[in-house]
Amino acid sequence: MEPYAQQLMTVRERLGKSQKEVAERLGVSPSLISKWEKGERKPDDGQFWELGRFFGVTASFLQEQHTTVNFRPRTQMVRNSGEEALFGSALNDAAQQIEYLHEAWDLAGRTPRRFAMALEYADTMLVQLADGVRKYLQLNEKITYSELRNALAEKDVLVFEWKLPPKLSGLSFQRDFSVIFINSQMPERVKLFTLCHELAHLLFHLRGDHQTEVSVMASRNDPHERQANHFAAELLMPSAKVEAIIKVYGSALRRKAEFCAAVEQFGVSHGALFYRLAKRPWSVVDYTMKSQLFMEKERSVVDMAGARVTRLTDDGAEVAPEFLKVVLELWLAEKVSGGLVAQWCFAARSQMDAYLAGLMEPDQPVDDLDLGYAEVDDLVG
Repeated sequence: MEPYAQQLMTVRERLGKSQKEVAERLGVSPSLISKWEKGERKPDDGQFWELGRFFGVTASFLQEQHTTVNFRPRTQMVRNSGEEALFGSALNDAAQQIEYLHEAWDLAGRTPRRFAMALEYADTMLVQLADGVRKYLQLNEKITYSELRNALAEKDVLVFEWKLPPKLSGLSFQRDFSVIFINSQMPERVKLFTLCHELAHLLFHLRGDHQTEVSVMASRNDPHERQANHFAAELLMPSAKVEAIIKVYGSALRRKAEFCAAVEQFGVSHGALFYRLAKRPWSVVDYTMKSQLFMEKERSVVDMAGARVTRLTDDGAEVAPEFLKVVLELWLAEKVSGGLVAQWCFAARSQMDAYLAGLMEPDQPVDDLDLGYAEVDDLVG
């Protein structure tokens, strides 16, 4: 099958759109859409542009790709057509970001690198595996989100923080390079556990061969998800330290004050420690006590329109700093425009222009900079 044909079908199906809906939008017959997706006919440039606008991607993404990105949902979390469209849009953007990484490295004349560490998972070796990763990444005993993200950056893992649908905590990809997407709308301690979880997929499951798929949408019934959760728990809350805390507090951990004190010792979310203590061999708490110890807040509904990246800073940018550096070098060398930089970084054009203006004149205020146009929500078209 022609690459564009596979891409058209993949992008459409992620969004839950039918061939009939696409045909009606473009004013063509459903049979023509079918022929496009079979590779029997090819859209012209104008039709690719219209398809891109309808799907929320660029025309070039539909026409040319360095690699086909497959997603493997391990549980059906989508409950209605609106949620399906939000998930599909996020997945299409993630696939497009991977394409932009290829484009930027090609233009910069650089060879991408991937995370060098790969391990075989074994429950009996979990303590040793987590300890080995902690030493490899040179992590402190109490790990913070920023520390882990910086440590991964030093080992060629690109971490992006994006505005994602509430049910989508993170994604991970590994082939020529290694990428993790984290939902920027989550509390930092939840981001920490998610980052450890996605790191586990890079270590144990995404081998980077031609069958590599993106890890997405957690299910406790999937063995890979269980392994990722167990690894993240051991990395953040080592068994030896859990046992030491249980020895000190004992059954008092069933009281809110002592439980919260233990949470602070690990620097994790209340939920992360609760589920750790509820599992064997400790079983210090049981699930009926959950509401007594803490309340889990539902993730707030966010407006998914607009750019994926909502904050651009030199320190802790939502765009992977290593990628942003390459992109800025290309922009300073006048090899790419500010518009393309914004597109590659999934940031609003006005936001990116203000950021670039600040780089050129760091001593000048840019908050009131008149950019000469209205900010648009849609990045494509």
